[in-house]
Amino acid sequence: MAVLTANMMDRKGYFWGIQALRSGGLVALGITLFGVSPKPGLHGRGLAITITLAVVAAAWIGMIVFDIRKWRIQYPLFLLALSGGVLSILQQGPAIFVPAIAAFSAGSNLEPQISTAVAVTGALSLTATALVVGASTTAVLGFVVILATALAMGMIRYAIAERANTAEQLLEQSLRASAAETEAAVLGERTRIAREIHDILAHSLGALAMQVEAAQALLTQENPDIAKAVRCVERAGQLTREGLVESRRAVQALREDIGPLSEMIGALVAADGGTMATVGEPRKLPADAALALYRTAQEAVTNARKHAPGKATDVRLYYEADAVRLTVTNHLAETDAARPLTNSGGGFGLSGLRERMELAGGTLEAGREGDDWAVRAVVPG
Repeated sequence: MAVLTANMMDRKGYFWGIQALRSGGLVALGITLFGVSPKPGLHGRGLAITITLAVVAAAWIGMIVFDIRKWRIQYPLFLLALSGGVLSILQQGPAIFVPAIAAFSAGSNLEPQISTAVAVTGALSLTATALVVGASTTAVLGFVVILATALAMGMIRYAIAERANTAEQLLEQSLRASAAETEAAVLGERTRIAREIHDILAHSLGALAMQVEAAQALLTQENPDIAKAVRCVERAGQLTREGLVESRRAVQALREDIGPLSEMIGALVAADGGTMATVGEPRKLPADAALALYRTAQEAVTNARKHAPGKATDVRLYYEADAVRLTVTNHLAETDAARPLTNSGGGFGLSGLRERMELAGGTLEAGREGDDWAVRAVVPG
C-alpha cells in the first residue's frame, strides 16, 4: 500500500507541474506573439489578430481550469484548435504552436477518436483561413504536418500513460489479493489451532470422564470393587499426563514438526493393548494429513474401549504409492455385555473426523463388517 500511496503522490505532483507549465506557456506565448509581425491592432488584420488572441487566451485558460476541475477538457481544446488555426495563418511563425499544443494536449489526455477530431478541427480552421487570406499552400501543408506530428506525439504519451495505469491497477489488485491471501491464511491457521485444541480437550477430557464414571460405578454398586476403582483412578491420572503430551505434540504439529506417524499410532495402540502393523515404506506426510490419521486412530481406539470393552483393536497403516490408508478394526461386543461408558461423550467424534479428513483432502468410512466394527481412512500423500 505504501507503493500505491507514493505513486499517487507522484501523480499529483506531476499534474500540478503540468498546470504550471501550461500557465507559463500562456505567458510566453503572449509575449512572443505580441513581438512578431503583423502585430495585434484595432483595424483590419490587426483587429482580427487581437480578437483571435483573446479567444486563444480564453481557450488556454479554459484548458487549465477544466483540467483542474475534472471537467470535459475537449471543449476548450476544440476552441483552442479552432482559434489557433486561424491565428497560425493571420500571424504566421510561432502562432502555429497554438493548434499544435491543442493537438498534443488532446492526444495526451483524450481518446484517439476525440483527439483526432481536435487536430482535424485545427487543420480545417487554418486551411479555411488560408483560402480566405490567400496564404501559401506550402505553408498550409507544413502546418498540417506539424499538427499531425503533435497529435502523434500526444497519442504515444497517452498510450504510455494507459499502460502505466493498467500496470498500477494490476499492482493494486495483486496487493489486495496478497492481503486477502494473508488474511485467509491467518483465519485458516486460527481454525486449525482451534480444531486441534478442541480435539485434544474432547479426547482427553472424554477419556478422563470415562474413567471417573467407571470408578464411580464400581464404588456405588452393591458390592464395591475398590481395587478396580483404584485402577480407574490411576488410569485417569495417566490420561491426564497423556493429555499434556498430546498438547505438546499438537504444538509441534502446528509448527509442521509432527513426529513419525507409525510410531505415534503404535504408541497409542500399545497403551491400549491392541496390535499395530505398518505396510510399506513410512514417509513424512503433511501435518494436516498426519494429524487427521492420528486422530482417527485415537478416536477409533477410544470408541472400541467404550462400546466393546475387553475387545482388542487391530490397526493397519498402509503406505501406498499415492496415498496412506489407515484401518482400525475391533470385534463387536456381545449384545448382553455390560457397557457402562457407551453413553459418555457427545456422539460427534466420527462426524468431526470426517470434516478433518475432508480438510486434509481425504475420506473416512466407518461401519459394521460382519462381527467387526471397522474404521477406514485414506489421505493423499
